[in-house]
Amino acid sequence: MKCLIIIDEIQIGEATLEVIDESMGAIGGIFAPSLAYQNFQHLIQGQCVQKGISNINDFNYKLKTVDGEILIPNGGIGITDMNGINEIYVESAGLNFSQIEKFK
Repeated sequence: MKCLIIIDEIQIGEATLEVIDESMGAIGGIFAPSLAYQNFQHLIQGQCVQKGISNINDFNYKLKTVDGEILIPNGGIGITDMNGINEIYVESAGLNFSQIEKFK
């Protein structure tokens, strides 16, 4: 399912997310950044170098589904963007059963 990736109220990109671990309520997919992502990319890449991922402890990440539902999973949302690697990955864990069903 396609989702918008948001920091506070700023749309920083989108991703087509799929279930990667149903028992953990985990989804993930390739992140396609918007122009607004450039304002955060340097910080996110620094967080990834420091600890492997940028997560909700760093930014107020939210997922917004195509039907307008805002998801704030219990396990958080993270972005992995390493300088020099072209692929950016977004993942989330802690979705409840009804939420995870939408991504199957």
